[in-house]
Amino acid sequence: MTIQRFAIVFLLAQAIGAGVWWILLLSWPASREPFMASNAPASTLLAFGVPDGLLFIGISIVCAYGFSNRSAWAWPMLCVHAGASAYASLYCWSLVALTHGNGLLGAMLMTPSLIIPGLLVWKLRPVDGAKC
Repeated sequence: MTIQRFAIVFLLAQAIGAGVWWILLLSWPASREPFMASNAPASTLLAFGVPDGLLFIGISIVCAYGFSNRSAWAWPMLCVHAGASAYASLYCWSLVALTHGNGLLGAMLMTPSLIIPGLLVWKLRPVDGAKC
């Protein structure tokens, strides 16, 4: 499997996984607890819905589409996605550190999204102005 093909598969799997996760959170409130600090209101988690929908899920799908069509704009979009993914992932790990373990499941689930998009940015960077 080429790195470009891996990127497409990873980005789509990540978007689908995040979409299913949000559907679960919204339809089954009891599922939210493992992803939040103790006694925090649900709004502290649900406030991430729109940013996740746009920057994590939406741009992930857009990037996969762009790479599948070898579009020149796919790599800059991947850079935006990698930054957003890193930010969200580091937030999750910060929650774990600051609350002595709350949100560990979310941080563990976000770890691939902390590492892989950044590696994809590096491996798929345009060389000599060539298209991705």
